[in-house]
Amino acid sequence: MSPTSGMLVVDKPAGMTSHDVVQKVRRQLRCRAGHTGTLDPRATGVLLICLGKATRLARFLQQTDKVYECVIRLGWATDTYDADGEALADPVSVPDLDVGSVGAVLGDFVGEIQQVPPAYSAKKIRGQPAYKRARRGEVVVHEPVAVTIYDIRDVQVDGPEIRCVVHCGSGTYVRTLAKDVGDRLGIPAHLAELRRIRVGNFGLESAVTWAELGDGELEELWGKALDPAAMFPRWATAVVNEVGIGVVANGGVIEPNGVAERRRGSGDDPVHGDWVRVLRPDGSFLAAAELLPGGMLQPRVVLR
Repeated sequence: MSPTSGMLVVDKPAGMTSHDVVQKVRRQLRCRAGHTGTLDPRATGVLLICLGKATRLARFLQQTDKVYECVIRLGWATDTYDADGEALADPVSVPDLDVGSVGAVLGDFVGEIQQVPPAYSAKKIRGQPAYKRARRGEVVVHEPVAVTIYDIRDVQVDGPEIRCVVHCGSGTYVRTLAKDVGDRLGIPAHLAELRRIRVGNFGLESAVTWAELGDGELEELWGKALDPAAMFPRWATAVVNEVGIGVVANGGVIEPNGVAERRRGSGDDPVHGDWVRVLRPDGSFLAAAELLPGGMLQPRVVLR
């Protein structure tokens, strides 16, 4: 018998929307499904798909850090900041650039920076995605937002192309980074290629390919899905006893006498307000809970 909830890591191919992938997963695994953060159609790589009851946990993965392989193409800019857009002007010649000078410019973007999202983006303006307004010819102007870029590494320069790996926080637009890097170099630029290789703890090594998704049998695909208990390895864990299970069932706060065991996660020690995995004695996921003073736990999302 197949499980009823969990998470599938999918390697999204180019040309597919994130919604296309979700629809395919729904058909193949015969369950409710939802992604935790879109990838542009041209982009490829890691897309996390929550399954069944675990779709209620998707919001906890939306703010996770991400790692991208990207190619910045110098010579012309586009209205979408990527290769799908219309060129804003004729191409210009690109001078010879060395890795050192390019790396120094990229380094200026590491840290917390102010970034203006692209006009053609899913960011909403008065309840509607900006790209819909832009396609209608409306002038779309976003306010700068604070984003974090943790690292830019493996920088290579090959003629008019800059290749690098970007580790960034949620909400960062690599398309905008490409455009801004070009501005800093004094050369128009756009994002030519983008591949997401990691979201939080989940990388391509655990991803299901599009071919595997299409050809896999129901039991086989569910076998590749992660159990909800494995979706948040950075969180601390509280294994509840029968007292704790009863409290959760009645919508109460779990006090220390309802916890049989506490374990650290791979992240920092939890503090007041952090999230904790609440597991049943058999190790199955029961709830996502907020840590309260005194070690008490307030369940916020319960998988019954």
